Amino acid sequence: MLEHFLQQLAGTSWVEWLGMVTGIVGVWLSIKEKVGAWVSFIICYSSYVYISIQFGLHAFMGMNVVFIGISIYGWLKWTGKIQTDSAELPVTHTSKAHWPLIGLFILAATGGIGWLLSASGEANLPYLDAFATGCGFTAQWMLSRKHIETWLFWIITDIVYLGIFINTQAWPSVILFAVFIVLATKGWRDWRANVRT
Repeated sequence: MLEHFLQQLAGTSWVEWLGMVTGIVGVWLSIKEKVGAWVSFIICYSSYVYISIQFGLHAFMGMNVVFIGISIYGWLKWTGKIQTDSAELPVTHTSKAHWPLIGLFILAATGGIGWLLSASGEANLPYLDAFATGCGFTAQWMLSRKHIETWLFWIITDIVYLGIFINTQAWPSVILFAVFIVLATKGWRDWRANVRT
């Protein structure tokens, strides 16, 4: 296994390294509420569109394409170019009214995207990939609006993809998603402290 890991590490393309580094930087800047996070995310998600094609994770690819669009929205939202109630977008909790819609969205995404991927016959772990995609869309939307629960959905998404990448033995991505889980946990703690103060 160690030999396989070292071979994969040596064979990791510059696009994969770029995705990994900009992903970690983007999450770190998000925790600190820095607008530059969105530039890092756009680069990261573009890299992961390419990576997901290699591993046959079609929902993951689609998720990253949509994430590029949501990142542009988040960038505009955080810079105040899209109307907000205050000069700086504050960290808040997700409205209770949104939770039933979030649940329905994740359920529909899992069933709908999972069925489409399964029908294609080419996807790897289609329903698990689709569930993580639904949670990832939710997390990215919450992040663009600075909802604290974004970090919980990132943790769920990252744990699922960590399992998928372990299953496919994509060891550099396993390391990346393990780091993402640690960073998302830190984000949850830091933003909770922010809300309390």
